[in-house]
Amino acid sequence: MPKNDISSSESDLMLKRQCPRYITDFDLDQIPQIQTDFLIIGGGAAGLRAAIETSSHGSTLLVTKDELGKSSTMNAQGGIAVAMNAGDQVNFHVEDTIKAGAGICDEAAVKVMVEEGIDRIRELVSWGARFDKHGGKLVFTIEAAHSMRRIIHAGGDATGEETEGFLIRKAKEIENVQFMDRKFVVDLLTLDGRCFGAIMVDERNSALLAVIARVTILASGGLSQIYRYTTNPDVATGDGYAIAYRAGCQLTDMEFVQFHPTTLCVPGAPRFLISEAVRGEGAILVNSRGERFMETYHERKELAPRDVVSRAVAAETERTDSECVFLDLRHLNPALIKRRFPTINERLSGYDIDMCKELIPVQASAHFMMGGIKTNLRAETNIRGLYACGEVACTGVHGANRLASNSLLETLVFSVRAASAAAEDINTKIPDVILRMKYGKEREEVAKPDMQAIRDSICNLMWDDVGIVRNAETLKEALAHLPQYTDLRPAMRSGFELQNMLEVSLLVTDAALVRQESRGAHYRSDYPERDDVHWHKHITFQRTTDDDPYH
Repeated sequence: MPKNDISSSESDLMLKRQCPRYITDFDLDQIPQIQTDFLIIGGGAAGLRAAIETSSHGSTLLVTKDELGKSSTMNAQGGIAVAMNAGDQVNFHVEDTIKAGAGICDEAAVKVMVEEGIDRIRELVSWGARFDKHGGKLVFTIEAAHSMRRIIHAGGDATGEETEGFLIRKAKEIENVQFMDRKFVVDLLTLDGRCFGAIMVDERNSALLAVIARVTILASGGLSQIYRYTTNPDVATGDGYAIAYRAGCQLTDMEFVQFHPTTLCVPGAPRFLISEAVRGEGAILVNSRGERFMETYHERKELAPRDVVSRAVAAETERTDSECVFLDLRHLNPALIKRRFPTINERLSGYDIDMCKELIPVQASAHFMMGGIKTNLRAETNIRGLYACGEVACTGVHGANRLASNSLLETLVFSVRAASAAAEDINTKIPDVILRMKYGKEREEVAKPDMQAIRDSICNLMWDDVGIVRNAETLKEALAHLPQYTDLRPAMRSGFELQNMLEVSLLVTDAALVRQESRGAHYRSDYPERDDVHWHKHITFQRTTDDDPYH
């Protein structure tokens, strides 16, 4: 693919939308500046692996809005899918990924992920990452929609924790990599269609800070905190999507939010994820009447694709007028289960649930965004000098529905690709002119809104109206109510997060209303069938600049 070519197919739908910017002008030289060759925004596996790669090409600064290590990677349980098991093949993994993606995966990107993913895993193993082994060989398990046992894991169900922790230790050993935490990125610095870093707020003193960079890599994670129930950490408020969109990036496939079907459903408890690997080891789903139900929804029963299982869980709770369904492991070997899932077992024990003797109450929760910042195979965006990888990017590998345990593989592959492409861009000269940026700070004393109440309202609205099952009536209702929160005038992290949540909520809802079919994770009860004649395409948004009063 030619450099910076992220053009859409002629059949794809490009939509221009306005985007508020709440502006105040200031001169960049009026605030503290830091200069670096590479600015990496985000400290999950994508940001860390990119930093390790860029470090040999120039000075690298990795910034996080919270403590380093607080990311979705840390929460990942199931593992990493990789075609390395005896009898498995690259083409088998490619086929499974494309089938799960419901017809709109980018096949070239899928092949890159699967083929290069083998090298990335071998690399981690050679560096010393402690994936589970038996007899000196990697142990492979199976998860939903995989045709082969190809999931590697660490610590039984602590794959993300091992991956994140290992990459942090590896990156901290490199002198050329510097870290800054508790820096909230407000906006990207752009000039003439090129990114030169970012403007951020230092949470420790509420002061502005500019990081001037030759190239910038966005690896800021997901957005599922826009929903009332989610597996994501508190930091996953969609900031990367929002700042990229405001800067002029194309965002695509924003309607495809994946809901994980089995998260703990206990009053007052967070929606702790019960790994898909539990069903891979033989757990079954039963409703409140004790009836096994997945066989009536899909031939693969509990190992059906995630979208199918999530909708089945929602349908069964409605049909039985109950709050949840249940995972049943009582027929499985207790010693094996507790050894295989020590983290889940410990967490459930904290709620007085013995996973081997009692039913586990579960419900679906928002989990992963398949769409995001549109990139090519080099992880380039349509803005020069800006790259994206990890969940915030849409490489095209997931299509309309991510295959289980492909996310960490995609992250490792495309973070390296982003860093390699960015390294070729390192000779860019930073302009001498004073960049005049527009920064959304509070412009006058106004009544402070109740940020938490507004956040709760957005999350409830998104869950009720733009959730697992959607239709035109509820989507239009959401679009009618979301804009009422546009005059937030953010000044601190909570306000900026809320503004970003609002902006990405509008994009998700708008895309869901536009796509008049059901495909993968996007299900419309008023258009329940997949329509390859009219909707075998992607929906892409880009901020309008023509007669835009907010520009």
